[in-house]
Amino acid sequence: MAGEGADGPTVVRIGVTLDQIVGIDQKAENFSAVYTLRVRYREPALAYEPTPGAPPFRMLTFAKTMERLQAQGVVWPGMFLANQQGRHDLSRQGIRLYPDGEVHYIERATAVFQAPDFDFRDFPFDSQSFYIRAESLLPDSLFVFELLPEHIGVGDQLGEEEWQVFDSAAVVDTVTGADGLGYSRFSLGFQANRHLLYYVVRIFVPMLIILVVSWSTFRLKDYMKRIDIGITVLLLLIAFNFTLGNDLPRLGYLTAVDAFIAGTFVITGAVILVNVQLRIWQHQKREREAERLDRLARIGYWPAYLVGMSTALLLL
Repeated sequence: MAGEGADGPTVVRIGVTLDQIVGIDQKAENFSAVYTLRVRYREPALAYEPTPGAPPFRMLTFAKTMERLQAQGVVWPGMFLANQQGRHDLSRQGIRLYPDGEVHYIERATAVFQAPDFDFRDFPFDSQSFYIRAESLLPDSLFVFELLPEHIGVGDQLGEEEWQVFDSAAVVDTVTGADGLGYSRFSLGFQANRHLLYYVVRIFVPMLIILVVSWSTFRLKDYMKRIDIGITVLLLLIAFNFTLGNDLPRLGYLTAVDAFIAGTFVITGAVILVNVQLRIWQHQKREREAERLDRLARIGYWPAYLVGMSTALLLL
């Protein structure tokens, strides 16, 4: 059997390239990707005498190769995608066999992969890590993985508009299976962050406008109109918050944008309460107290918001 000789386990060189990111599902914490897997190793049982004038290699189907290996009583270095989740659509598969038994396997497919390491605390300023992992079906006493550097990496045009990949690396390690044996594992990891212009235009600019509108009500002398505008702004914030919540899973912690929205909620609610108190004092003919509180609220609006926001961000 392959890998049981005196020379130790058979070395299997493996490489994965990420060709396209089909989509990233933050709520399900997974991503879909098109990848190309290449495997190279030498199996003497598949060696053959070359024919003069023939191509330097033979092209075989995967099924045909399995038949030949079974006939020779040897084992294929099988592997599986350890973090695959859901569908796996194979678009291309083939084997190139050389006279000395060198096997070059190639597979191009689309699959869904788990991404359980998502951390949204800094959303939308966060960077996330993604992995494509291939693990050997047979213990490392038979087959061990090595990197195939020339076929490892991330494509230049991934087709993902929201995210940009800024770093990638591949590593081979050993994991312990349920049977206590070691199994080789290949991991292609890449890091990506978001294009911030979208969030600036869709979140932060509208929220800043809402804050300015809320502050500008202090220029009105009609306290009832102030209260009406404040309630309208508060309802708008609630709708805004629900819309943003559709993009993320139900988290057990606050994100940076949550702190930003919560701070806007608090300051808007405080403005409404201040205006209600001003209306009460106006009705009670306590104009001097009303003017003093109005001036204090107008001056302290932005400092109070900045202090509250800074505190919330520090507590994340």
